[in-house]
Amino acid sequence: MKKFLVVQTKEIGDVLVSTALCNNLKQAYPQARVDYLVMDYCAGMAEGNPYIDNLITLDKKQKDDWRYLWQLMKAIRQTAYDTVINSQGQIIGLLTCLFSGANTRIGFDSLPWRLGHNRVVRFGKDTDHQGNAYMVDDRFSLLAPLQLPKEDRNYYLWLSEPETQRGREKLQAAGIDLELPLITFGVNSKGAYKCWPIDHFAELAEMMIDSYQAQILVYCGPGEEAYNRQLKKRLPEAKSSYVFDNIATSSIRELAGLIVHSKYFIGNDTGPRHIAQALEVPSLSITAPFGDKRIANPDDHHKFRTIDIPGALKLTMEQWDNMRSGVQRGTPEEQDVFRKLTPCLVWQSVKQQIDELGLLK
Repeated sequence: MKKFLVVQTKEIGDVLVSTALCNNLKQAYPQARVDYLVMDYCAGMAEGNPYIDNLITLDKKQKDDWRYLWQLMKAIRQTAYDTVINSQGQIIGLLTCLFSGANTRIGFDSLPWRLGHNRVVRFGKDTDHQGNAYMVDDRFSLLAPLQLPKEDRNYYLWLSEPETQRGREKLQAAGIDLELPLITFGVNSKGAYKCWPIDHFAELAEMMIDSYQAQILVYCGPGEEAYNRQLKKRLPEAKSSYVFDNIATSSIRELAGLIVHSKYFIGNDTGPRHIAQALEVPSLSITAPFGDKRIANPDDHHKFRTIDIPGALKLTMEQWDNMRSGVQRGTPEEQDVFRKLTPCLVWQSVKQQIDELGLLK
């Protein structure tokens, strides 16, 4: 029996995207063992996946403890994997390749991580770009040495019926009527530079309430509550009742259990946007001034779209470079640039997509 190990310890979006490698390995070799090594706080992105035989979780609190890592490496060595696929540039990936004893160790060519690989893929250069976002297509270049008979470059998130039901009950307990449209807003990000201004989100929410009587779900990760709840406070009292920002979740799977009931997702280009896509919830991703929409978003997809400033304003590359000239990431000047992506511009894209898909009739 063949044994495969895929390594992608973090972050949430990356771990979810790399499950597609596991899916394809299992589909090509149904009798093989396919394991996945992830960080514990990202494990929810792979739980319930029918194509993963064993989910190996790395304890974030112990990741720098050499005794803990030694025991983990011993267990990986004893499993006797035939192939290790390292889809990241992290020390744990290097250690796994070096200690695994696998005959085939596939990874990207960047140093020092490539020292653990005997099948080296040149990042970007060996990629067969198929319009699935760079982070998807780049990862699939890691499967090229295995010459699989076919590929499915989509990624999925499997929720159990109890998880879906618990999400439904949480929403209903908060006062949400699931017979009416529910729109999820992702207004925050670990990287503050990715955050479209909260007052812009508030204006967009008001437009969606006016046009569709939409209920707006604003989820809050730990420590995000004060910032995220500014949105509701910026709306007139009559409309603020359409915004729900007090639904607590204790894990990313609980968050997925809420998002799955949404008709539409709109937010910053972060992990929850990937969750929406994996759940087949139509979405619009907002790309920051120093972001690149092609990295994490598919090209010209009818369900999963993105918007950025040069595209919305129809700027040439020279005009776009001039607009950002002298601006540094994470500064007030960057936010000034981000504000040029106005709520009206985003609303045009939102309404077009919603109407084309017939989502909110």
